[in-house]
Amino acid sequence: MASATRDEFLSHVHHELVHPEPDSKQKKGSPTKSTQRYRWRELLLWDIEAEALAYWHALGDDQKTATLAVMPGYWDFVQLQLDKYRQPLTSEPGLRVPFSNAFQIPHNIAMEAAGDVHAEMWTEGSQPDPQPVANADLIMVYDGKLCGLIELKTWWKVTEAEIDQVRQGTNQTD
Repeated sequence: MASATRDEFLSHVHHELVHPEPDSKQKKGSPTKSTQRYRWRELLLWDIEAEALAYWHALGDDQKTATLAVMPGYWDFVQLQLDKYRQPLTSEPGLRVPFSNAFQIPHNIAMEAAGDVHAEMWTEGSQPDPQPVANADLIMVYDGKLCGLIELKTWWKVTEAEIDQVRQGTNQTD
């Protein structure tokens, strides 16, 4: 793939990441143990897939068919990196490298020369103003300003019931 359209580049699908079989000692539930005393004011459902599709369908064909310069075999190289990532996917920090390879870097490549405004994905937040109060797994930065946080969660340790408890505010621990 010496060059690809933005549509071809962004429509690439990766193989699923696989976690090791949980053993009986592995704790169920979120592993997040924050030392921060900050709370979200509200937690809302966000149908990111629907919003992304609405954005994509409203985007002009000139933007979808814009050519991106990427090295030949780019997605094969990314897949090789994901396949050879030997660290077991058992914690949030362990998900950062595969997420960065599969999503962060391609996002930043695809937004170059886009006709509309996009934030970059960064892995740390010491440069934006204002700085985040705590370390997020990744952040979104536009024009030197922090405009979003990305928190990676291990999908096998959080149940639907626990997510509902957080939404309802019934799972408070201090």
